This record gives sequence, structure tokens and C-alpha cells, in this order.
Amino acid sequence: MRTWPLWIGAAIVLTLIVHILTVLLVPPSVMTLAMMRMADADADKRVLHTPPPDASARTVVRPSPDLAYSICLFDMSEGPMLVKAAVPETYWSVSAFAHNTDNFFVVNDQQVEGDTLELLIRREEDEVTGFDGIPVSFAPTDKGVVLMRMLVTDRENYLELDPVRRNATCETLTR
Repeated sequence: MRTWPLWIGAAIVLTLIVHILTVLLVPPSVMTLAMMRMADADADKRVLHTPPPDASARTVVRPSPDLAYSICLFDMSEGPMLVKAAVPETYWSVSAFAHNTDNFFVVNDQQVEGDTLELLIRREEDEVTGFDGIPVSFAPTDKGVVLMRMLVTDRENYLELDPVRRNATCETLTR
């Protein structure tokens, strides 16, 4: 009796199972590890402003040496988060990532009207008042990361722009 069709079928089923488990388990695991490293640097209590990237920098996955990064963690179980940041006179962006690594919000300097971004990140069921006119983004998971990036062209430019990014805040609003 020929057993090779059975072996091929078993290999295909095993491949599908491994693929599905990889797709479902790897992104949250990677994000959990990254968030643990960020929390060790107190990014869960304040905005963490990373130094200019070098060959050893890994707070952000594959950092660009042309960007200055600021990071904060959010936990929607503690309440919604209000993000405030000044928009500099260079390329700048703010992105929010869910625990499964999905990017659920992004804005750059060309899309913000005015010189300041205020963003409310919350869950759908959260009732929040007093923030009319502020953009709202709904977090698909309780935990995640807000990543701010700013283009830095040289050392003098970095020294000029660093104080601007250091004014950014991520404030958890108590329920």
C-alpha cells in the first residue's frame, strides 16, 4: 500500500497548524517582549525619549539613525490616554500600535492643523467628556505603544529639536 499520500497530507496539515500558530502567537509575543523592555525604562509611567540610535539601539525595532524616537506605553484598563505633542518644523509622526502589533492610528506633520497634536486614545465603551474637538482613536487592545518619530538631519538639528519632543506627554485619564 502506498503511504506517501498520507505523509504528504500529514505534512500539509502540520504546516498549516504551524503557520496559523505562528501568525497568531508571534506578533503578541514580540510586542510583549518589547513592551517589557520599554516598561523597564519607565515608558509605562512617562514618555521615554530615546537617545540618537546607534548600532546597539533596540528599544524600537530597527531604528533609523535619521529619526529621534519618543515612546509611551498605554494600558486602557487604567483609563483612556491623552497624548499631547508639539509639531516641529520637520518630518514628524505619531503612531499607535495595539498589543498584537496592529497599527491603529497614525498622523504626520502634514496632517495636523496647528502646531500641537492632542489625541485621545480610548476603548469604545469608555465614556469620556470634556474633550470635544480632539481626535479620538479607539484602541483594539487594552495595552499598546505610542511611538513618536522626528526627522533629525544632523547633530545641530538634533540639539535644536530635542527640547521640542521632550515636551510630549502621555497622560492616563482616571475613570
